[in-house]
Amino acid sequence: MSLGAGAAQAGVCDAAFMHDGGAVQLTGKGNLALGADLAFSEVNKSNGDNCRARVNGVATFSYAGLPPGKSKLDYLMTVKAGQATFVKYENAGEKPSGEGQFDLRMLGLFAYDGKLNAGQKLPGSNFKLRIGKEAPVGGTPTTTVHIGQKTVGAKQALDTALGKESCFPVSYTRNSDPTMATFNRLTIPIPGINSTVTDWYCPAVNLVMKQDIDQQGVKSTVEITQLK
Repeated sequence: MSLGAGAAQAGVCDAAFMHDGGAVQLTGKGNLALGADLAFSEVNKSNGDNCRARVNGVATFSYAGLPPGKSKLDYLMTVKAGQATFVKYENAGEKPSGEGQFDLRMLGLFAYDGKLNAGQKLPGSNFKLRIGKEAPVGGTPTTTVHIGQKTVGAKQALDTALGKESCFPVSYTRNSDPTMATFNRLTIPIPGINSTVTDWYCPAVNLVMKQDIDQQGVKSTVEITQLK
């Protein structure tokens, strides 16, 4: 498959919100409700695969009847060769700590670089998610999230907040280890979450516009509902 000169540079940094004053809202529904309101500023862009921006906002998270929580986000996002990394803005001169934090990779926004083909396999990954003062639920534990190998499906039409788009379904397993969390001084177990996820990546807008989550037959979704 040949790519034109413009398409070759189409990456995370070309997303519609990647400008000063840009914003994106994600809304979650179902058993695992994950959402965020994000604002972008201090954007510095070299090309579609290399840029940096300050990301401010609020993430919300609720799971299976646990008390929903909100987390304020303030990160420096750096994209190099299409791969996004995040560090807390106040620590922007430091390397990201291995301890984990609320990880924007859970939202799938920055996972793909625009160069997908049906049938393609993409490597999995692991990252730590902190559930604590810097994360959406009470307490201070972390859990490790295991992302399995990703398989790219054939493009399909998808209704999105930007209208009908032609999008690749990218399917994979996403499992988290069990942990403990404290709510109002009561410590309760948080079970491991085993789920199958489909990211709907829409090349024309360089975004995952929707994420379907199937947790052993219980369905949840996260989708972009506003964009500017």
